[in-house]
Amino acid sequence: MKLKIEAYLKLKATIDELIERSEEGAVIIVEGKNDIRSLRMLGVKGEILASSNYSNAELVDLVGRREVIILTDWDKKGEALKDDLVMKFSSWGVVPNVEIRRRIFSIIGREVTEVEDLADFMFKLEHQF
Repeated sequence: MKLKIEAYLKLKATIDELIERSEEGAVIIVEGKNDIRSLRMLGVKGEILASSNYSNAELVDLVGRREVIILTDWDKKGEALKDDLVMKFSSWGVVPNVEIRRRIFSIIGREVTEVEDLADFMFKLEHQF
């Protein structure tokens, strides 16, 4: 774990933004229940939907016109799911937020590639600094 304090602060600010957007009504889409658990441990209280429980079409219906944040893993499967969800939401006139996902994973690089490991990673960093 070789993250510098500046990177940690950027990561914390991005996660704080995720928490705030969620509290304001944005729906977060992740891949599975362990991802939900990790985000809850980080303090996300709003609605989180696991894509493993729904078809992509069902997710679009559930979210409707609300703001949606796609937070899939930083691997081939997560990238493909993100791309498919962006296409489906966009076809209904909803532009999903993928910027938070991009920022999180660009800061942490290869240290963490799965959302489910994000909380543990943050807690370890907090003890480091």
